[in-house]
Amino acid sequence: MPEIKVQIPNNIPLQVIKRRIEEVIKEEELKWALFEKSKEELSLTEEDLEELEKVREEAWKEAKKKYGL
Repeated sequence: MPEIKVQIPNNIPLQVIKRRIEEVIKEEELKWALFEKSKEELSLTEEDLEELEKVREEAWKEAKKKYGL
């Protein structure tokens, strides 16, 4: 499993950051598992998957904009 090094400001408790990162990882694992299962169940074509990826990227852009990421 890959690792990421992150610099955390001294005024933020490490336990808070660690807990949030673990929550995000669990959310992403679930999202990708559901995506893979849906892809199998729906028998999506490569073209369908490309369009779905475009929509996902657009939704992510909106989320980043909304939350200032």
